[in-house]
Amino acid sequence: MNNRFAFLPIRLAALALAAGLAACTPGLQPTSMAPPVPATESLEQAALKLEQVRTQRAAAEARYANSEATCYEKFFVNDCLDEASEYRRVTLAYLNAVEDEAKHFQRKASADARDAAVAESIRVAEAEEARLAANPTPAPVEAPPKVKGPSKKPTLEARQAAQAAKLARIAAEERAAVPQRAANAQAFEQKRIDSEKRQRKVEEKKAASARKAEKAARDAEAAAQPKEVKMTK
Repeated sequence: MNNRFAFLPIRLAALALAAGLAACTPGLQPTSMAPPVPATESLEQAALKLEQVRTQRAAAEARYANSEATCYEKFFVNDCLDEASEYRRVTLAYLNAVEDEAKHFQRKASADARDAAVAESIRVAEAEEARLAANPTPAPVEAPPKVKGPSKKPTLEARQAAQAAKLARIAAEERAAVPQRAANAQAFEQKRIDSEKRQRKVEEKKAASARKAEKAARDAEAAAQPKEVKMTK
């Protein structure tokens, strides 16, 4: 598949030779005809052609620049330049034709793929419509209404009986607690009386101790006073 494009330099040389012969033959103008280009058969081949076109176009420009420098060293400068220019023109014309054909193949392949995708989508949609038509979805079955059972909410009589039982229980608890509360109050009162007795005893002891201390202080002061001496005649 790539062998035909691999011999591009040979094809270019042949085209250049044909152009040169046509220039010498009156009435023939082959340079106005589109150069024959091998048909592209795959996207991979199209990509390879475009890569080779870029490479060989750069090579043609480099060859032309080198030919110009060489021609200026020859005696027939104009003839040499004309030949180099014609070879460049024919080469670029062929490369442009190869490039156009490869890009056209790419555009056509992209359009074909897009059309195929659209056709596939239509086919899938039509198949789904046919399946739904052959197997219609059954109408939903309504569930029977739920039958309400007996209400679990207590009646007025039941609530009143419960409240009465609660009050009776509270009253019984209060009656049972009366003796205990009385005993607690009596014990508290006895503790208060005993505490006051102890406090009075403590105060009495402090007062007695204070009186003793005061008496001892007076006695000591009296003992310290000098005794009066009587004079005899």
